[in-house]
Amino acid sequence: MQSPEGQSVVRYVRFQTKRQDDNSHRPSGVFVALYELRDSNKLEPYDEMELNKHLNWLKMHLKSPDCLRVDDNERAISWFHPRAKEPIRHIRAIVVILREYGVVIDQVTTSQPGTVIYEDGWQVVAKPSRK
Repeated sequence: MQSPEGQSVVRYVRFQTKRQDDNSHRPSGVFVALYELRDSNKLEPYDEMELNKHLNWLKMHLKSPDCLRVDDNERAISWFHPRAKEPIRHIRAIVVILREYGVVIDQVTTSQPGTVIYEDGWQVVAKPSRK
């Protein structure tokens, strides 16, 4: 996608639930849903193993930004950069499992995630604009 000036516009990707997060006042992310389902003891053994396989890959390769643990950043949410092909592939596999258990997950994109407080090669963390 290009801007009116002909520049490329980055479309960040987020996977989220329909339930609003109390802190960000935006829909909760896929990781919240993942941990809730994993901890519910409702997963079939195969699904739990598959979920953990993808989660372990993400834990090994995707940084958990320190800024998410700072009280002043409680409204911040994470977005994938579109170049994060491999992490997004793992998230999509997790989404398939979540949906099998009735968890609604939407994929949304934006070119304006808010005020960026962290960025690496695969993700940004941003405080959403207040509406």
